[in-house]
Amino acid sequence: MWKGLLFSSIWIGITIPFVLVVIFTHFEPLLTFDTSGILMLITMTIGAMADLYLVTRIWTWIEHKLYKRKHYM
Repeated sequence: MWKGLLFSSIWIGITIPFVLVVIFTHFEPLLTFDTSGILMLITMTIGAMADLYLVTRIWTWIEHKLYKRKHYM
């Protein structure tokens, strides 16, 4: 349990800045038309949720591989 939480927190701490950089450089023309910033918040939320989904899928894959090798969590 604690290993999954530790892995997720390290993964998110490392990858969220890169995800936001990719989002803002790719969608910069779209974000310049919005003056209120709501579109920016929506794209940040979608990017963060996609990163959370990815880290969950990676951790379940790692956990499955360790379970098959009899290295239980």
